Amino acid sequence: MVRYSFRLLFAALALPVALSGCDIKVDGDNVSVGVSRGRASDEWVRSYTLSKGGRFEVANENGEITVKGTEGTEVKVTAHREVTTGSDEESKKRLESLKMREDVSADRVFIEAVTGGMKDMGFRRGVSVEYDIEVPDGLTVTVKTMNGTVRLDNVDGKITAATTNGNVTGNAITGSVQGSSVNGSVAMNLDDVKGDVNLLTVNGAVRMEMPPTADAELRATTVNGGVSVDDKLAFADVEKRSNFGPPTSFSGRLNKGGPRVTLQTTNGPVRVSVRGSGDEGDQNVRGLRGRRGRGPERPF
Repeated sequence: MVRYSFRLLFAALALPVALSGCDIKVDGDNVSVGVSRGRASDEWVRSYTLSKGGRFEVANENGEITVKGTEGTEVKVTAHREVTTGSDEESKKRLESLKMREDVSADRVFIEAVTGGMKDMGFRRGVSVEYDIEVPDGLTVTVKTMNGTVRLDNVDGKITAATTNGNVTGNAITGSVQGSSVNGSVAMNLDDVKGDVNLLTVNGAVRMEMPPTADAELRATTVNGGVSVDDKLAFADVEKRSNFGPPTSFSGRLNKGGPRVTLQTTNGPVRVSVRGSGDEGDQNVRGLRGRRGRGPERPF
């Protein structure tokens, strides 16, 4: 009995020491304990002028990237930077030492946060950069992140959007577009098809909405899933392939044909529908709002 009492006493004395670096939250009878963390954040703001055909590129490691079309000739960039460590003071110091690389020329802008790469894995942990970007029409835009969603809204140009862990979504897109993910869905709402479209993922769904008046050649494939194409899209020269169940591949010509539209996933479904019809089957992949007086877009 005495030995048991000493154990209780030791536990009671050790608990405040063990919890000195922790956050304790009490909600009724529920108690949660978590390691306290320090944070520091700021905004890095820049603007650039690029003529039509110019290149704008962002490479990111951790954080979302949002790209919106805008009037005018300026590219506007706001990088929301955040560092998380064991204390506010340490976070502030690391944020102050976080450099932003800018390669700027008359026809090209490249941006990335310099976190040391593989040679400094410790610095990379706890660093997040989220980008809000506005771009005029007619640029070649390439945005890539490793961990985070990429969102495109009303962008007209030659677009490449890629992530490793996250979704790629686009609304009111015109021009050519390449959207890819490894672990996530890819969804595009096209205003028009003026260039080749390639949407690719490994683990996730591929969704595309397009106007029925577009001229395009479509090829859609999946390995583990099914391909569905809206009957309102009057494809000709249709070829389908299926082993069992729904088709796993579909190809056809829409109207006069023209730009190639390629949709591909390994594990997941592929859905092609008329623009504005929406896709309520995937609530995690949504379009954004339009601009230039188009009003709100339906989610898909």
